Amino acid sequence: MTAFILKLIACLAMLVDHSALVFESQLTAVSPWLYTGCRMFGRLAFPIFALGIAEGTTHTSKPGKYLLRMFVFAILAQLPFSMMVGTRIPSFTMDLFGLQVPLYRSFSVMVTLFLGLAACLSIHKGKHFWAAVAIIAAFMIDRTVGMDYGFLGVLFIVCLYLARGSKLQRLVVVMLFAVCFYFSPMAVFAKQLLSKTAEVKVTQSVLYCASMAFSGIVMLLYNKQRGPSAKLFIYCFYPVHMLILWLFWAFDKII
Repeated sequence: MTAFILKLIACLAMLVDHSALVFESQLTAVSPWLYTGCRMFGRLAFPIFALGIAEGTTHTSKPGKYLLRMFVFAILAQLPFSMMVGTRIPSFTMDLFGLQVPLYRSFSVMVTLFLGLAACLSIHKGKHFWAAVAIIAAFMIDRTVGMDYGFLGVLFIVCLYLARGSKLQRLVVVMLFAVCFYFSPMAVFAKQLLSKTAEVKVTQSVLYCASMAFSGIVMLLYNKQRGPSAKLFIYCFYPVHMLILWLFWAFDKII
């Protein structure tokens, strides 16, 4: 499976996940399992995109241009991200052409990917000081404003890069990341399994953890081939699909 096919899978998973986020009430009205299933599929997206960053670090011939492109699209994606997530998790409102638009106060996953790329490129070039700066910046942003997948997401990208020589190591990294990301619900689940009296409950978070861990299995199919080049499509897809979802949500509210 080429990098291009993996990215298409990640884009589809992200679209399904975000559609479920925006239209949660409509999907839940049909079936709670439909909503949960869509969000489970969506857990495949970030690990695959993180793999793309880890792989891109070693294959790019223009690291400065690569980093600048990620930075620009992180800026372009921020407002669509805040608008889309604000439909479900509003933090504050902004006046937009006379409309009071709810926004979400956090950075998008593009910032996480940008900082992960900055750290990986710095390590690859032997500039460990700047790698430390990127990781510290990720920690500070995560602790203040917040960002998708947070500080742990940046460390995950770095670990995928460091484990680039072994598919087995990358599989372990993905599974450890999934457990750490959903640590609290997984700890409760483990206690229930070990207890002879407690009732075992498989919550949504446990299912999400399992789905995220499954992305490691998908990565095993990666054949190290690039496939067709579609940089512009992949980068534009992130902000554009979120804006379209928000427009559908806004139109549904108006009518």
